[in-house]
Amino acid sequence: MRHDLKSPIVAAVSGTLAVNILPSGMRCGVETGMVRDQAGSARNGSAVAVSSSSSSHWVDNLVAGGTASLCSKLVLQPLDIAKTILQASAEVRGSYSNLAQCLAGIVRDGGIPKLYTGFIASVAVSAPSSAVFVACYECSKNAIERASSSFPAPFQTLEDFVPLLAAAVGNVAASVVRVPPEVIKQRVQAGIYRDIFQATRAVWATEGLPGFYCGYSMQVARDIPYSALQFMTFEYLKKRYSHRENLHMDQKNSKRLVHDLCIGALAGAVACTLTTPLDVAKTRVMTQNPSDPLVYMGLQATLQKIWLEEGIAGFGRGMVPRVLYKVPASAVFLVCYEAIKRFLVTTRKVRPIRLASRKELGVYRGPRRV
Repeated sequence: MRHDLKSPIVAAVSGTLAVNILPSGMRCGVETGMVRDQAGSARNGSAVAVSSSSSSHWVDNLVAGGTASLCSKLVLQPLDIAKTILQASAEVRGSYSNLAQCLAGIVRDGGIPKLYTGFIASVAVSAPSSAVFVACYECSKNAIERASSSFPAPFQTLEDFVPLLAAAVGNVAASVVRVPPEVIKQRVQAGIYRDIFQATRAVWATEGLPGFYCGYSMQVARDIPYSALQFMTFEYLKKRYSHRENLHMDQKNSKRLVHDLCIGALAGAVACTLTTPLDVAKTRVMTQNPSDPLVYMGLQATLQKIWLEEGIAGFGRGMVPRVLYKVPASAVFLVCYEAIKRFLVTTRKVRPIRLASRKELGVYRGPRRV
């Protein structure tokens, strides 16, 4: 006697089991974790190959986030160093007052290689921290979305704010990895130390472990609103535009690429513009010479000091190179991230972890015959 297992299997494994990639004759329900063949049914007594999505999804996000960050840093590092110099204190900034003057001065003093000062430290900042961030962000977002489905109806309309909470979780975790190399990178870029090795030794000798986390709270205070604005804008526009234009999220064509680049750039522009004052404050704290008396202490005190000494213009220092850096960086990062994630999902072979029996899936066999 045969039983149609489609309904009980879907009920049993929905939301808990997933596969990575299936042969051409099968389909993968990534969101629900369903495994179905073309007929959409299984025979009595058969077993279903299942694979936990948690580890593979986590690795996908780590690899995609790290690689996407590396690509954007490789292209846009010169703008990052110009931004750091322009945002630093007057002592470090010197006579530079705009982007063109700063870039010309850097090339004049040290040639093209000088534009990539601190690149190793910059990659050490971005790749691991971006990998940790997107992994924590995606996992947190999925968990919050699953939890919110059981909330009362009025609260379910707040789905567009889920990225805000997920970004907060992701940035608190990522900043543990991000801040130490960020401190080293910015001090090298500001000319306080010759290279990352000298900077690392000096920070450890003079400040100890706390020195590597100088400005941690400011980093988090800047990154949470930045990432929240970036991902909320990106996902909102992606969802609305894709629905209107009938673009599938896995569609591979030029229209899809242009669409992702445009909304990625727009998301970066919105987030970058609104968080520049926080970025200026963070840079001031991180680029202080530890051998001199500390001038900037804490987020509120730093913002007040900038306001009193430089006015509103002080909060916008380095905005032009930061926008020119962050807008294409955001577009490249988000597009590369989604493309790499799709590539990893569609190229991984099935790796069955175990065979789930009908009994384990909770399939009802009917009353036993006596």
